[in-house]
Amino acid sequence: MSQGGPLAGLRVIDFTWAAMGPYAGYLLAGLGAEVIQVSRPLKATANSTTASITRFFDVGKTCIRVNVKELRGKKILHDLIDKSDIFLENFRPGVIEGLGFDFETLSQTNKNLVMISGSALGRGGQESGYVGYAPIFSALSGLADLTGFEDGRPTEIRYPCDLTSGALMAFAAIAGVANLKRREGSYVDLAARDALLWTLTSSFALSGKAINHRKGNNHETIFPHGVYRCAGEDQWVTIAARDNRQRQALFQLIGYTAGHVADTDSLSNQDRAAVESAITAWASSLDTEKAVATLQSQGVSAFASVDAKDIWQDKHLRCRHFFQYTTDVGWVASPPWFLQGGRAAISHNGDASSARERVFSGILGINSEAIEALLIEGVLG
Repeated sequence: MSQGGPLAGLRVIDFTWAAMGPYAGYLLAGLGAEVIQVSRPLKATANSTTASITRFFDVGKTCIRVNVKELRGKKILHDLIDKSDIFLENFRPGVIEGLGFDFETLSQTNKNLVMISGSALGRGGQESGYVGYAPIFSALSGLADLTGFEDGRPTEIRYPCDLTSGALMAFAAIAGVANLKRREGSYVDLAARDALLWTLTSSFALSGKAINHRKGNNHETIFPHGVYRCAGEDQWVTIAARDNRQRQALFQLIGYTAGHVADTDSLSNQDRAAVESAITAWASSLDTEKAVATLQSQGVSAFASVDAKDIWQDKHLRCRHFFQYTTDVGWVASPPWFLQGGRAAISHNGDASSARERVFSGILGINSEAIEALLIEGVLG
């Protein structure tokens, strides 16, 4: 688990799956909470899609397995929740209630419990029972329809949808902890679709304008605004000229001679096409590093469009100690914040035996003989 941080001293039961829920627990662990991730004993192996996604989100957590469909397993999870501050779950509405872990039941014995339920469409509606993954969230929120090129189809969005929804689950949990100052627990029903809609408010507040259409890399007020191929294999530079000064500097570099342009509205579609063509021709003759250096030297907003290798070798990230090595997983990304002048160290213990000792013995007080018997009987994993 993470060492120190503003949430140190809080215990979180992370009873989630896929990516949205596990990411919420991952963020809380990064802020110092003790996060206990609970999955079923027959959880899929690391070769499955779901497990490969969540493996990295288990970093910083204590991971255990409990068969909650068995009465003794239910009691163990209930007892853990009683001794915890936050309970996260992201099953289809009705599942958690059917297992007996609804907020009304849990809060009878843990008056200060903060419970966050995340699902595709939330509770209270005829579509509440639908199961959804990230592409469904993006489709139903309208995000997919806004993403892609003007002459193309809506574009499927994956992880950003899960991570946005998961981040809001974590935010809601922290807000619930703040609410404990009033000496009461709280329950949050969070829909992933709603979470994405909330981030797209500006797309609906158009004040008489037509509904937005796909723009590709274009921008309403910034031009040029795009990604251009440079010399070499799959090398690209991103350019965003935000004002006339940057545009004029860029036009001079690329040899565009259409004259002074006060703002983007002064450019016709034909002018825009000519500018794009001139940028493409200019960039294609330079490697990315040279193109970026030249543009930045003239005050034009530009940077390389980097790939995973570039990120791994990035000196600035290395200086900020962005990558940390954890046992059983390897190199992982650190939380994006510095706490008290530095990054919190990430520790990860993937040993199932020590995790069971910590949780079942250390927290619940179950003796080793009883734990072994529960393992044999499949109640624990």
